[in-house]
Amino acid sequence: MLPTRPIDARATIELGGQANPYRWVINGAPFGQNQPLEVVDNDRLLLEVVNTTTRAHPVHLHGHTFALDNGLRKDTLLVPPSSTTAVHLDATNPGTWALHCQNEYHTKAGMMLTMRYKGR
Repeated sequence: MLPTRPIDARATIELGGQANPYRWVINGAPFGQNQPLEVVDNDRLLLEVVNTTTRAHPVHLHGHTFALDNGLRKDTLLVPPSSTTAVHLDATNPGTWALHCQNEYHTKAGMMLTMRYKGR
């Protein structure tokens, strides 16, 4: 469970794509064409992970854990089709990290995003 504290920033991670044509994206574009998620060290973020597809996606964030509303800490979240799941993240591990679908064939088709730390 994360300690209780105010939310400093909010962001949306939108999972998209389809099987025909075979293309998977985060925030409207495949990896390398999408904008990185920029976070500030020590901020508490509320991330809304929105799955706009008809498939479940196990989303994994490297270098961090996050908390579900029930307090459960995870580094991978199964996001059901056509749903939104909110998670709380403490940005306490500066660097550049990958956020991606754990279905490797979705990652290779573009369902990945870089999370990187920036200064205030």
